[in-house]
Amino acid sequence: MKVDRGLNFIFLFLFPAICLAKPPIVFTDPSKALVINKPNYTFNIKVQSNPSTGYSWFLKSYTTGLIVPLKRRFYPPKKSMDSKFMAGTPGYEEWTFKIKPESFTVPQLASITLIYLRPWDEQSSQIINFKVIIQNAH
Repeated sequence: MKVDRGLNFIFLFLFPAICLAKPPIVFTDPSKALVINKPNYTFNIKVQSNPSTGYSWFLKSYTTGLIVPLKRRFYPPKKSMDSKFMAGTPGYEEWTFKIKPESFTVPQLASITLIYLRPWDEQSSQIINFKVIIQNAH
């Protein structure tokens, strides 16, 4: 009897919530500002990366009062038809950020700056600045 109630709870409440959950917004173009409103306050930044060359992305700066970095993950390149990787083929990194709930009281502008470099060679670096517009849902 209790098992049936537990299964009913899962199928009636949890399963629809998981299926209807919106995937995070993925941000790839730093030339366009990303607009976030309250229902979508978690988002990802996706950048091409090739750690086999010694280069990695680092979080240089962000608007700390409005944004919280949650995680960073590297995705290697997909295998080709013959299931072999080509040396030096880039994958991508995906950075996940969350807008603090209190940031939605008034429209605000936030920024995230990533730097792509070899830690031992800061002279050869690439900097990308992403703009995030935070709007309240009203």
